[in-house]
Amino acid sequence: MTNRLFRRPAGLAVLGLALLGCVGDLGDEDDDGGGDGAGAGGPGNGIDSFACDASLIPASVPLRRLSKVQYRNAIRDLVTELFPVDADLVRDGVEPMFQGFPNDKRSGPLGDYGAYTRLDQTVHQETVDATYTIGTFVGKEATSTDERLSDAVGDCATNGDGSDDDACLDDFISRFGERALRRPLTDEDIAFYRDVAGPAPFEPADYADVIGMLLMAPELVYFVENGTGDGEVPAAALSDYELASRLSFHFWQTIPDAQLMNAARTGALSTPEGYDAEVERLLDDPRTREAVATFFSEWLYKEDLGELDSRVGTPVFDAFAGDFVPGPDLRERMFGELTDMGVYYSLDSEGTFESFFESNQSFARTDDLATLYGVPVWDGESAPPAFTDSAHAGLITRAALVATGSANTRPIMKGVFLRKALLCDDIPPPPDNAAGDPPELSPTATTREVVEQITQQEGSQCSGCHATRINPLGFATENFDALGRIRTEQTLFDSETGEVIGSKPVDTTSQPRVTSDDGSQSTGATDLSRLMVDSGVPQACFVRQYFRFTFGRAEDVVSDGCGLASMHERVLAGDSLRSVLREVAFTTAFKMRSFD
Repeated sequence: MTNRLFRRPAGLAVLGLALLGCVGDLGDEDDDGGGDGAGAGGPGNGIDSFACDASLIPASVPLRRLSKVQYRNAIRDLVTELFPVDADLVRDGVEPMFQGFPNDKRSGPLGDYGAYTRLDQTVHQETVDATYTIGTFVGKEATSTDERLSDAVGDCATNGDGSDDDACLDDFISRFGERALRRPLTDEDIAFYRDVAGPAPFEPADYADVIGMLLMAPELVYFVENGTGDGEVPAAALSDYELASRLSFHFWQTIPDAQLMNAARTGALSTPEGYDAEVERLLDDPRTREAVATFFSEWLYKEDLGELDSRVGTPVFDAFAGDFVPGPDLRERMFGELTDMGVYYSLDSEGTFESFFESNQSFARTDDLATLYGVPVWDGESAPPAFTDSAHAGLITRAALVATGSANTRPIMKGVFLRKALLCDDIPPPPDNAAGDPPELSPTATTREVVEQITQQEGSQCSGCHATRINPLGFATENFDALGRIRTEQTLFDSETGEVIGSKPVDTTSQPRVTSDDGSQSTGATDLSRLMVDSGVPQACFVRQYFRFTFGRAEDVVSDGCGLASMHERVLAGDSLRSVLREVAFTTAFKMRSFD
């Protein structure tokens, strides 16, 4: 692409640079909350209800760029628009170029717990370079032959009659620009983008420059939302086109299709009936599965789970694993089960949050994970098989949340995960002198006994946090070993040879304090799951997590209270998860923007 691409009015040039230089910041990303060392006690911020004050304006949504997944999907759909015949070939050609677009980092208010790639708004030089490379490539491919140029722009681009070139290019910019920028283009817009082509008649390279410029426009890479107000009010409703873009990128992670754009163009999206119909259509589309899968996979991702085969061949691990030899893919298969579980209860059944959270069904798709569970492999189509042992019921007993990649369980990290990711409760960072290494296996004591000895000594800095907020949650699933297998006793090994020395009963009793004033006792994971559900806290946390995923920012429980409350009420009423995910599109925060 020639340097003509960068000839633009000064104001727009500054705007483009400003957009491509934005760096979002969700807030403090604290230490991971205690790790396997000690922590200091303090009040939590988990809540179990939301107050709605309709007079308050939801917090503003920052100028967000598309995630890498959204950008990739958008480009692939635009390629399909340009290449009705050779779309597959061009998509295959552009695919390696997405590697140059930096991967999004999972970000969130609680560090790695319940963190989402949609919240990463960092822009690197590689981000800008990748959009240039991809735009240039697609532009050249679209004009490489007369047939492709005719398909992309129209026969007027190749008929040899220069007298209609101006109208031909203007029409193309208007049509394709509406798809790429997700709004109708003004006469000023058309003049701006056609300027890179110079005066008519146009050569293929001129059309290539225009296509490339549209594909790297800030309005393609960012969610640019001006609303329908005059800028003098604190908030305004989104335009129909802006709303169509929000709907499509939220549910499908790509640009609006022709039907959704038409609903915006005709005003149908402004009517309650038209809006409801489009939301239902988007939810029913298979593309929504990818977005829902992304939400659950990132929400429930447990950073500290190591590769399950990393210690194969060491004496203690081999003695612990026995006949089961984990492979290199087992870790991802464990996380895949959580994703499949979330999608199943959200879209493939009339599942509620409670049925999801206390599920007794296995979603293991492979022999290795099914073997650990002692159930048949799930085929992904029929009803998932039920666990035969009631101890395995519930989200918190899944292998991905209890396994470690070693021969030892990690009750501290399990407790931190439950406290942060499932209860949305923060934990202060550990003191500077806290040990960061996980407790070692003991030949004479259970892991629980070792952890209690290290972190719950009366009067220590560690005890206040560990004894009340972390350890009790982690101890509830100590009847699962470090591969996720049910056990009633912990086998004790010689740390050098792996020789079995003996065993001791595991103890899963605790006072988990799901809320700070709850003194209920729990005998294990089943009790804990029920205490959590009865408290209403994980339901509220689920709503907060989905809110963050939707808007790419942390929630303000005051100004966002109405939207959070409407979703939370559905969860507590036992409505289907699908209806809860649907509800976010009807919140004021989704349909408007604040100018504060």
